[in-house]
Parts: sequence; C-alpha cells; structure tokens
Amino acid sequence: MIRILKTGTLAIASLLLLSACWDQHLLKDVKLFMAASFDLTPDGKILDELSSPIIKKSQEAGSISGNTVSSGIGNTPREARGDIDRKTDKISDASKLRVLIIGNELAKMDIYSVLDLFYRDPKSSLSAKIIVAEGMASELLRLNVEEEKVSSYLYDSLESQELASLIPAENIQSICAEMFDPGEDFVLPFVRPSDDRKTATVEGVALFNGRKFTGRTLTGDEAVIFLLLDGNSGKSPKFTKKIAEKENENLKSEEYVSFNVKKAKETLEVKVKNNRASAHIILKLKIEITDYIRNHFNKEQEIEKLNKKLSELLTKDAAAAIKTLQEANSDGFGIGRRLIAQHPDYWRKVDWKKEYPNISITPKVEVEIVGHGIIE
Repeated sequence: MIRILKTGTLAIASLLLLSACWDQHLLKDVKLFMAASFDLTPDGKILDELSSPIIKKSQEAGSISGNTVSSGIGNTPREARGDIDRKTDKISDASKLRVLIIGNELAKMDIYSVLDLFYRDPKSSLSAKIIVAEGMASELLRLNVEEEKVSSYLYDSLESQELASLIPAENIQSICAEMFDPGEDFVLPFVRPSDDRKTATVEGVALFNGRKFTGRTLTGDEAVIFLLLDGNSGKSPKFTKKIAEKENENLKSEEYVSFNVKKAKETLEVKVKNNRASAHIILKLKIEITDYIRNHFNKEQEIEKLNKKLSELLTKDAAAAIKTLQEANSDGFGIGRRLIAQHPDYWRKVDWKKEYPNISITPKVEVEIVGHGIIE
C-alpha cells in the first residue's frame, strides 16, 4: 500500500512539472490561406499573392462568405511573403494550403526558389497541388467563379483531369526528389484562365528540364498517351479518334470512335550499343468502345481491323509526344535514371543533357478491344 502511495505521489509530482501546450498554434493568431500564387514582375521582382477565406461569424458557428487576396513584392519569395505579413495584423499560415500556382515566366527561372519557402516551414501543407499558369499566376487566383473559394474550384478542376489522365497527380512533396534527380525530369499541370477570367482550363502538362520550365507543353491526346507510357495515368483515360472518311449521300463526312482505357501495361527497355543509348517503349492497352456508329462488333475481322487502326493512331501520338519531350530536353520517362542503374559506365562518360535529345526512343502501342457496351 505504501509503495502504491509513493508511486502515485511521484506520478502527480511529475505531471505538475510538465509544461502544457508548449507547441500550441491558435487560429486566432494567424491568417490561413488556401491558395497562393507567385509571379515574376516586369522589373524582376517576385509578386506573391494569397487567397484567404472570409469567415462570417454567427451565434452557432462560423461560415465562409468568399475570399480576400493579399499581395506582397520582394526580391525573393520569402521577402515577398514578409511584405504581406507586414501589411496585416496576423502571420500568414500555409497549413491549409490546397493549390500553389506559379506563373510561367517565373517557372522558367527556377521553381525551387518558390518551393523552398514551403519546404522549410514545418506547418506547410506539402500535399497541396502545384500548377504552372499561362501568363500571370495571380490571374488564376482572382478568377470570378461562382464557388465561394477559388481554391476549391481549382482543386476540383485538377482532380477531375487527373482522373481523365490529362495531368499527373503531383503535389509539393511528390516532386521534391525528382527536382534533384539528374536522371529524370518532372512535369506539372499547365492551366490558363479564360478570356473573361470566370473559368480556368487545364490544358495539359508543362515540361521541365531540371528545375526550370522549358516553355513547352503536351496537350490533348499527346498528354494522355505520355502519362500512359510513363505509367502515371489516372483511372479513366479517354480518347476520341478519327478513323476514316466515309461517304454519306454523296457528302464526305468524318468517322470517329470513342473509347475508354480499362487496363494499361507499359514496358520501358533501355539499351547501350556502340556507346549509343536507345529506348523502346511498349504500351499494351485494353479498351472499351463507348461510341462507334458502325457497331460491327459481331465480326472478328472488323474488330481486328479497328484494333490495328487504333494502334497506329496512338503510336503516332506517342511518337509526337516523345518528339516534343526531346525538343524540350525533358526526360519525363526517367531514361537517365535507368542508365544510372543499368549502365553506370556509359552514364559517367556522357553529358546526359546534351545526349538525351539525340537518342532513339521508339514507341509501340498495342490496342485490344475487350468491351463495347451492352449493345451487341
């Protein structure tokens, strides 16, 4: 009994000596922001803008009634952020950040200067999506959308296009390792505002060389096929392809087929022969037809003919995407990373950034129709 009392007394004394809430972080002391943008001004300064929700107080609970935008300018991203904090009575807090937007001119310099601001802050939301904007990033932050928060509108737009495989699912954390990998380059969603500044369009992917935006992009089917070749596609890639010209009452019209990709399997093989590197990418797709006016799927010959035609068309898209990647000197497939692992002697002898645009990269897409809806 005495031992129990001694133990209890010691435990109570220890609790009294402990400090409470030493790392407390009260919301009343900070200004949360949900979206942020960074731009390069004409005079070479950094423009930082933050979109924060307006909390409308009520007796029961607070509600969001729109958002407000704060701006700051400096020689560096951190100095620009400090300029914002000096203009407000609260310190900006990135713990609820959902979307980070970087203007294309600033992205062409070095995006790490922007991301370093978030990597060094332990409270930053590293799961925030990151995009490159056509023109000024601040224009996306000031969209006149019906939603109460522009961050929600942009976030939802990005998620829908990730599912459609037009853009990769990237965030601040996911691109960190690739920024410092000499054998692989990353890509980011490329977004532009509409002319009336009421909506935004997700165009495709922005290609990077190291930590700099190359100014080149992949859009439409070329962006989708690139992500499929890279094994980084979403859940429901979709295509619509023109497969023929047809005669209809003496009037020539175009014939199209639409389909969804149900399953994709990619194989990347890298070889070095006579001190020259080459790559061969095979992409096997199982697809489901969603729209085809002929609907002759009871004929095996017709199915094989359509398989062959779609294989040719998608292989052509793949070749076009690869050509753009090499012209931009963007190793989005990570061919250099495979050379580092499989052919280290070759890697040490070459300047990969000079060699990559000239190597042979051959794609081959094989399509197999496995479904065509409920109509037989």
